[in-house]
Amino acid sequence: MKRELGLLAAIFALTTTVSAVPVERWVQTSSSDFDAGDAQGVSVLGLGQLVLAPELKTLLKDPVPHVWALAADPKGTLYAAVGTEPNVLRISGGKVETFFTSPEKTDLGILAVAAAPDGAVYAAATPSGVLYRIAPDGKAEAYYKADGPYLWALAVAANGTVYAGTGPEGKVLRIAGKDKADTLLKAGSRHILSLALAADGSVYAGSDKDGFLYHVNAKGEGRVAYDAEGDDIRALAFDAQGRLCFATAGASRGATTAPSITPATTTRTFTISGHGSPSDTGSGSDTSGGQTQPSGGAPSTPTAKPSGGNAIYRLMPNGDVARVASVAGAAFYSLLWHNGRLYAGTGNDGKLYCIEGTQVARVASLDGAQITALLAADGRLFAATANSGQVYQVAADHAAQGTFVSKVQDTESHSRWGTVTWDARTPRGTSVTLATRTGNTATPDETWSPWSDELTRAEGDRITSPSARFIQYRATLKTSRPADTPVLDEVILSYAQSNRRPTFTQVQLQMAPKPRRMMPMPAPQPGQMGMQPPTPVQPTPSHSSRAQMPSSPRGPFADIIRISWQATDPNKDDLVYAVYFRGEDEKTWKRLQDKLSVAYYDWDTHAVPDGLYRIRVVASDSPTNPPGAAEEGEKITEAFLVDNTPPTVAGLAVRIAKDKSLAVTAKCSDAGAGLAEGEYSIDGGDWTSIAPVDGIFDSQGEALDFKVPALEKGEHTLVVRVKDQAENSGAAKVVFTVD
Repeated sequence: MKRELGLLAAIFALTTTVSAVPVERWVQTSSSDFDAGDAQGVSVLGLGQLVLAPELKTLLKDPVPHVWALAADPKGTLYAAVGTEPNVLRISGGKVETFFTSPEKTDLGILAVAAAPDGAVYAAATPSGVLYRIAPDGKAEAYYKADGPYLWALAVAANGTVYAGTGPEGKVLRIAGKDKADTLLKAGSRHILSLALAADGSVYAGSDKDGFLYHVNAKGEGRVAYDAEGDDIRALAFDAQGRLCFATAGASRGATTAPSITPATTTRTFTISGHGSPSDTGSGSDTSGGQTQPSGGAPSTPTAKPSGGNAIYRLMPNGDVARVASVAGAAFYSLLWHNGRLYAGTGNDGKLYCIEGTQVARVASLDGAQITALLAADGRLFAATANSGQVYQVAADHAAQGTFVSKVQDTESHSRWGTVTWDARTPRGTSVTLATRTGNTATPDETWSPWSDELTRAEGDRITSPSARFIQYRATLKTSRPADTPVLDEVILSYAQSNRRPTFTQVQLQMAPKPRRMMPMPAPQPGQMGMQPPTPVQPTPSHSSRAQMPSSPRGPFADIIRISWQATDPNKDDLVYAVYFRGEDEKTWKRLQDKLSVAYYDWDTHAVPDGLYRIRVVASDSPTNPPGAAEEGEKITEAFLVDNTPPTVAGLAVRIAKDKSLAVTAKCSDAGAGLAEGEYSIDGGDWTSIAPVDGIFDSQGEALDFKVPALEKGEHTLVVRVKDQAENSGAAKVVFTVD
């Protein structure tokens, strides 16, 4: 529900004083709005709501550097694989103890742990590459020695067979007894980071390099089931229908793709060696967070990858792959299907997400940088983290209190604050309050104001933080009834920017376009229904036709000058303009026009004598602001030359040669910017370009001496025309007879 009452209160709070600019609103209402903030003890739901997060109970009294994996035995006892000490911790009844320590002094950690149906626990030490079996009484034995240093993932079938993923020469091993191992799959130079056992006896494995999802069916036939967009398929989990979900952690950060389904259409097949077939069936445990489910959902063909960074995918029974969800900048380290929802743990931000249908909710933020493992045991949800290492129980009840700190809002200028309103549902025993702080740096620091007192009036409470450019709010959610939580749907903060003066990006001068001469419309011919509009007559270009824009902003200009400009207002106010001129030897600006709503003005320069002038354009935001509150900005041009005086042609003379050709001479001059071109016409015919004696029209005075081809006998008229740099033209004529 979006409150109109609160909105009116926000607007009224700013309009009770003299408002110089429109009221702006900062609205936070969508999941993307809230995802940009920092939630502690608060969940961000996919529909754009804030609620109290589940209560997080830390199970380790003292954090360790890393917890790499979790497992649970049939009695619900937890086992945690630890680094940088090669230990397995046992957690039961609130008690934490070291259950196993690798006897190899060179070992640095336990990478994987799995519990068997008989109560035995398997632990993979690194870099020795030894797999240990620890009996329920704590007696340990070396069960298998891998070729390489890494046993990344373990899974145990219902009959006690152990499956292991290795590196750096990646293999999927089936270990049926002490020192008895078959290689089911060879992945070359790739690490096998995750494993999951399907109910049909097949095995799924995720690699690091290239992000391959491998599948080995019950017959021992292996292939790449999918080539993911990102590297590092670290997490596998089956959903309630037995469909495999998998996720990547190694794609480039920053890609964002909304939850969608993208069926794949192409295939890619690899040759994989297989020895024997995984014949074990039934449920078991693994270190990837995946669970054995009723159906394996083996693909018929591998599929090609859709684009878009790290993501969670679902492998469909027909081999197609659906993109389930992705989160901007997140790498997925763990997956778990629990109580009808898919949970995902990320790094390097330690966020726990819950995906239900197409909705992605940010459930909790953990202290560790990576959520390395998720596990369900006795109906409870557990999470493990690395950097730093901790084991959490994610309770069903809500935390008693949580806070959400919004992103910093940049109002783009110094602003005054109105009210903040919010839309929240607060069941009995719950509450939502807000606080604000402000500052003039993009990142809050010691120069920012302290947090304001808690604001309690959701329908509209005045923001008391000092005026500034940047603002941030903090929402505090509380409950005294763990089963209930408040729900915050929307936050609206109102503000008004301080009025700022308009600014100009440019003022430009050019010759105003001249109207085209229209041809007369002929009378309709018989049978014609009507006539087309008259056709403009295009001027005949001379040898050196000139553009409307002078070669220099200093001119020269003649006739009508079009003055145009570009101006903006930081407050997005409406603008009006005034245009002034001043001679270069004058002190006072003379107004040409004011209250202009268009960004140009055509100035007829015939009203002023030739000379140097400047133009001043003033922009005012007075249409949007009350008297006395408006701001003005201005821009003044360089000095430019106005030249409306035409050049002259003097001493025009014609000498007729014996072959009846003509020798023409004259003197041309211009008092302004100088001559630009010359041409002549015989008897009103086409104009022909001419050059002066020195070859170039580039000065105020030029001599002409040119030849005209022979003419027929009789009277003729010669016209010589010259133009100056301002396109003023002057001409002279002579009438002569050819005998």
